[in-house]
Amino acid sequence: MAYADVNGARLWIEQEGEGPAVLFVHGGLGDSRLWKPQAHALASRFRTIRYDLRFWGRSESPGIEFSPVDDLIGVLDATGVERAALVGLSLGGGLALDVTLAHPNRVWALAHVAAGVTGMPVNPYTDEQDAEFEGAIERGDLDTAMEIDLNVWAPLGADNTIRELWRVTPDARGLPDGAQWRPQDPAHDRLEDVTVPTIVIVPAHDPPQQRDVGAQVAQRIAGARLVEVDSDHYLTLRKPALVTSLLEEFLIAASTRASSPC
Repeated sequence: MAYADVNGARLWIEQEGEGPAVLFVHGGLGDSRLWKPQAHALASRFRTIRYDLRFWGRSESPGIEFSPVDDLIGVLDATGVERAALVGLSLGGGLALDVTLAHPNRVWALAHVAAGVTGMPVNPYTDEQDAEFEGAIERGDLDTAMEIDLNVWAPLGADNTIRELWRVTPDARGLPDGAQWRPQDPAHDRLEDVTVPTIVIVPAHDPPQQRDVGAQVAQRIAGARLVEVDSDHYLTLRKPALVTSLLEEFLIAASTRASSPC
C-alpha cells in the first residue's frame, strides 16, 4: 500500500512483516522515516505500519478541519487492523495516548517516546527564540527557523538527514487555508484511565519540561515502565538498535499478555 484515502486526505502508508500489528506515529520534526529503523527491524516479529501524518511528508490534504485521532483510526481501518500497539514519538506519542483513551478497544499496547500530553503545555523555547522563529517563518527564512528548532531538539548536532526531515513538516511547507485541527479532549487528567501495557521512553538530552511530562506519564499510568536513553529528541535515529531492543522486549511481552485468555 502507498496511499489511502482517509477522512478527505491521501495518507502515505508503508507496511512490513506479519504478526500482531504495531502502528508507528512520527513526531512533528519529520515524517514516518523517523521510525524506519525500528519498523524494519521489528517486521521479523510484527506487522509494522507507518504513515505520514496529514500535511507531513508524502501525505496530502485540502485545507479542512480534521481530527488526527480520527485519521489514526482511519489508517487502522484502511489497513484492516482491528487492534494495534501504538508507538508514538513526540507529537505522535501524544496522539497515540489520545487514541488509547478515546478508542481503548483498538489498542493493545502503548509506547510513549519523547512525547507530550494534550492539556499539559510544554514550551522549551525562550521568549527570544519564539519571536525569532515566528519572524523567520513570516519572512520565509526557513534555514533560520530550522536552526532555532534544532538548537532545542537536536543539541547533539544535526546532519543532512535531520535537516531534510525538518523540511517536510508544516513549519517548513506551510498549511493550506482552512486547515485546522479539531479540538481533542485533553489527556492530562485521564492518564489513570490507561489500562494497556505502557512503556515511556525519555531522552536524557530533551528539554527538562519534556522529560518531566514523560516522568508524570510513567508515574500515573498503572504498571508503566520508564526508561531514559542517552540521546536527544532524535533518539530513533541516533540510537536505533537500543530503541528497537527496548520496543521489541516490551512488545513481545505485551502481545503475549494481549493474546492470553482472561
